[in-house]
Amino acid sequence: MKKSFLFFLVLFTAQIAVAQFNFKQHKIVAGDDVYSIAKEYGTTPQAIYKLNPTAEKGIQPGQILVIPKVIEVPELPVAGIEFKKCKVKKRQTLYSIAKKYDVSIDDIKKYNQFVVTDGLKKGDILKIPLPAPKVKKVFKSLNDTRKPSGVEGDKALETQIYTVKPKETRYGIARKFGITVSELENMNPNLGVDFPVGAAILVPKKVVIPSVKRPSELMLYRVPAQQTLYSLSKEFGISTDSIVKLNPEIAEGLKADMVIQMPGKESSAVLTKTDLVDNLINLSKKKIAILLPFDVSGFSSEPSQYETHLKKSKVSRLVVDFYSGTLLALDRAKELGVNVEVTVADTQKSKEIVAKLVVEKNLNSFDAIVGPLYNKNVEKLAGLLQNSKVPVFSPISNKVVTQYPNLYQTLPSSQDLQNKIINFVKNDTLPKNIVIIADKKHQSSKALILKSFPKAKVLSPEDDNFIVEEDLLKIIGEEESILPNYIFLESSSLLLVSNVTSLLSARAKTHKITLFTTDKTAVYDNESVSNTSLSNLNFHYPSTNKVEENINTSFLIAYKDKFGNEPNSYAIRGYDLMYDVILRLCASENIGDLNNLDLETEYIENKFQYKKTQKGGIVNKASYIVKYSEGLRFEVVE
Repeated sequence: MKKSFLFFLVLFTAQIAVAQFNFKQHKIVAGDDVYSIAKEYGTTPQAIYKLNPTAEKGIQPGQILVIPKVIEVPELPVAGIEFKKCKVKKRQTLYSIAKKYDVSIDDIKKYNQFVVTDGLKKGDILKIPLPAPKVKKVFKSLNDTRKPSGVEGDKALETQIYTVKPKETRYGIARKFGITVSELENMNPNLGVDFPVGAAILVPKKVVIPSVKRPSELMLYRVPAQQTLYSLSKEFGISTDSIVKLNPEIAEGLKADMVIQMPGKESSAVLTKTDLVDNLINLSKKKIAILLPFDVSGFSSEPSQYETHLKKSKVSRLVVDFYSGTLLALDRAKELGVNVEVTVADTQKSKEIVAKLVVEKNLNSFDAIVGPLYNKNVEKLAGLLQNSKVPVFSPISNKVVTQYPNLYQTLPSSQDLQNKIINFVKNDTLPKNIVIIADKKHQSSKALILKSFPKAKVLSPEDDNFIVEEDLLKIIGEEESILPNYIFLESSSLLLVSNVTSLLSARAKTHKITLFTTDKTAVYDNESVSNTSLSNLNFHYPSTNKVEENINTSFLIAYKDKFGNEPNSYAIRGYDLMYDVILRLCASENIGDLNNLDLETEYIENKFQYKKTQKGGIVNKASYIVKYSEGLRFEVVE
């Protein structure tokens, strides 16, 4: 009886609101949802829920919703363009709509910016620019080059059913099949904000090589005096090889007053540029050594030996992935006109072998060395080469013990990462309730957070493995509060992390909760820890690398062309690090001159800003803060 009266009261109040403020009413039909209704009337789901509280528990055909009246601002006409409105239907995608109205997907996005940020959903109202009359193109088109088969091309994409595995995200699935996150979402428009484990989704049948952005037309270009192939590639933002392919006649040499074909300058097919690319002052030949524990001493040339070795050794697989990225960086350097002489050696995980290589390879004469992998070996090498001042770059460790003036720790230290996230929270000056949950192994992290936030509340786990909901509510309150709760979770215990994230996620609907950690341990990637919970909690963590959802397409193409598969994070790090080392050598007479400057370089997923430490070493201070945002997306917030 009480529930019936409450429902009547809500409905009665809503009807008064309609009468007094001339709000609209909407009768729900089969297939309606609150999101599509909000889009239809130009309002938001939150505004509808505010007037119709019971709708949050679900809506049924025949039910009447009160819709807030929205004053529509007249749209400004676009000169020379006519539009047609289109209401998105079930299973429609940008590709199918573009085909239907004979327009490009880019044009639809241009006049419907919400599609770029929110994605396409059923019920969306699109403004479709009607195509202008066809005109004859003067120049040859390049659009037939590397067109992705069916993702946004002319042919239908051949698809297959794929089952979502535990811990997989949209980003991971998209990368696996060589498409963008947006293209994956367009192929599965009705899947909602999550890609739940076990869901059957559509993916390309074959891994698609994404297209490089190409200009639609070529232009004629007269070569001025003193123009070189290298300076021409920099001016137009494409590789020298691409220029020669467009103009085979210049293979014999570029001459003044030659008329050649060049792409329009509006787009680029090169990898991400950094400030250093435009400041290369030292283009003399560079000698770089790559020292890694391939651990293949005594192997024959039989391929099966290497395959078995890679299957058994996780470290060797990591090494090979990292090395593949360095090779691509060397190719890129060659395109820039940089001559690099490379020496590759197997350290076999041994300090004795490292010392032997110094003599055998005459490493004192090199411009830079990438590796070895292990701390003990990289410290040994830096010590042997410190008098000759050869810079040694430690590839993937941030735990160097003995620091040398020629030893570059290329990953930020754990302390720098902790300070990064603490300062991020500290810079948010709005009032907040800060809570710390830390297990016994992370008491030093708790102390560091308390030092910055002495008024923070501490919730100690029971048996170091779980917290009790009753204790949690004593701190954040049982009822909804205006004051946001910033909760630091410091733990490497799977039981505790799973317990805390689950409890907090359940309270995220009624409380303002944001989850932080100073150290994202491997347990957060375990399938027992729900990605949806982390997304609900806007989970923030410091990271040495960003998760790039729209990875540079030309890099992806170059890697697939060279190695036949997708680059993982180690391959990308190999590329980023090696490319940065080469550019630093070429942007200075002495690479050490670039340290302690405000110079920060950034590439595919990594950035570098080297500073000298009090102990005399050199450490990369550049890092990111990443959060899990809505729809299981990764977002770089700093």
